Amino acid sequence: MNNLRIFIAWIWVAVPLGWGVYQSVNKSMPLFGGAAKPVAVPVK
Repeated sequence: MNNLRIFIAWIWVAVPLGWGVYQSVNKSMPLFGGAAKPVAVPVK
């Protein structure tokens, strides 16, 4: 029973923490050159 409580507590903390880290990395990708939208360069 105690192991189950510890497991549930870890899940309770890990899921929102993981989601927050995922969102932070996703939003910071353009700063580091990843997942940026391509820029149209005019041809001369």
